[in-house]
This record gives sequence, structure tokens and C-alpha cells, in this order.
Amino acid sequence: MMSGLLGVGGGVLITPALHVLGMSMPTAVATSLTQMVGTSLSGSYKHYRQDNVRIPLALMYGIPGMLGVSLGKTLLSRWSSGEADRILSFLYVATMTVLSLSMLRKIYGPAAPLGVKRPRKIWGPRFRLSGTDTDIAWIPNLAIGTGIGLLSSLTGLGGGFFYIPALMHLTGSTMKQAVGTSLATVFLSSLFGAVVYGAAGVSNIPAAFLLMSGSVVGAQMGAVAAHRIQNRGLERLFLLLILAALLSMIAQRFDYSLAANVILFGTGISVMCIALMLVFCADRMSS
Repeated sequence: MMSGLLGVGGGVLITPALHVLGMSMPTAVATSLTQMVGTSLSGSYKHYRQDNVRIPLALMYGIPGMLGVSLGKTLLSRWSSGEADRILSFLYVATMTVLSLSMLRKIYGPAAPLGVKRPRKIWGPRFRLSGTDTDIAWIPNLAIGTGIGLLSSLTGLGGGFFYIPALMHLTGSTMKQAVGTSLATVFLSSLFGAVVYGAAGVSNIPAAFLLMSGSVVGAQMGAVAAHRIQNRGLERLFLLLILAALLSMIAQRFDYSLAANVILFGTGISVMCIALMLVFCADRMSS
């Protein structure tokens, strides 16, 4: 449900959850990427039918993201188990901190005056999406796609947490468009990551398929809920999830496993309950 609702592929909960429940960080990352294949495909298909998937942007981020995934796998294979756990946990915390600050600025920062668009810096050749007045720069966005793929393969987040802010800030996508396009992009990168990590024997394949069997159904439910919630509500739920994942991983690093579980799963359940309440309120208002 989290995947279809917020476009995060489930990795924000599954990666730290598997680590909290005993998997090494490299195995948790690989297993999380593998289960995201079915989850992201299910969610992106539902969003595509709701016209929330921008195919050119998904390809622009997803194809170079595969290169980033390959680079991340190469780095991971050269680290020892203990070293990988320390580095990946630190990278996870640092990345989530940056993302939370970015979303706080997006939601609560100063808004542009009505009718005035913020200037966009454009580097190099660009193209314009059909039906919009937004110019998309090729070179910086291809580089960002590669970097996101690298972070995705090292943290197990599947890219959704990185693609959504990038799509909103750099391409002018709404939150719903960012969620749908992010899921389509995550499908490309996670499919490649699943093959790469599976061939290396890092993934726990049975666990990945057990997770996938539930997440494919949940993604459909989440996508339906996302369609009925306003963009600002989705942005705030996304921020709440980022903060919860960050605090959970910090608690885990200081050996507060119980606190990590309560924060992580408690917030996940809370986000779902809030989403259902927003859907219910939206239905009541429309009727």
C-alpha cells in the first residue's frame, strides 16, 4: 500500500525492517530491491491508468539508473560485511536527512507569488514535455538518474525517495505525477538490481517472493487511495515516512531495537490509517 500511495516501492520500510529482524544490511538491500520488481510494476500500472505516469521522464531517470545500480553493486562486493553495515547505515541516515530537509522546504518554505514562476536553471540541450511549458535538461537529469541508481543499490530504497523530490523540483511534476512516474522508474532500476544481486547470490530470493506476494496487491490499493488524496496531503505523508525511517535507523545503530521497531512499524501503520481517513473525508465531501 505504501508503494502505490507514495511511490517509494516499499524499500523505506522493508530495508530497515529486514535489518532490524536480523538480515545483514547487504542482504536486506538486495532482497528489498528484488521484491520491488513486482510491487513497482503493480503500482505503476494502476497509476498509468490514472494518467499519472510520464513515460519520457521514467526512461530518462530509469535507464541511467541501471548504470548506477551496477556501480553500487560493484562497490558493495568489495566491502567486508561489517564495513558494509557501517557504511550503508551511515549513508542511509545521511540520505534520509537530506531528503527530509528538502521536503520540509518544499512543504513549508516560502511560496512563489501568485502567477509568478520561479526561475529554472537550464544546462545544455533540453526538451519540452507535451502539454506542458516545462523545459527538461538532458545532461543534469541523466547524471541525477545515475546517482539515484547508485544510492538506490547501496541503501535499498529503490530510488523512490530520490526520484520524487527530483521530479517535483526539476520537472514541475505534481506529487501524484511524481508518485506514478517514480514507480515506473523504480521498476526499471529494481528489475536490473534484482538480476545483478540475484546473480551474485546476495538476495534472499524466497523472502523476496513472499514479500512480493503481498505487496503486489497492496500497491493496487495504495494507488487507488493516492488518486483520491490531494497533492499536499500526499507530500506531508511522504515527509512523515522519511522522518520515521530516519529515526528508526538511528535507534537501531544505537542498539535500541525495540524503539526502532515501534517507530518504523508504528509510523507505517499510522500513515496508512491517515491515508484511509483522508480518502473517507474526500468521499464524504464529494458526495
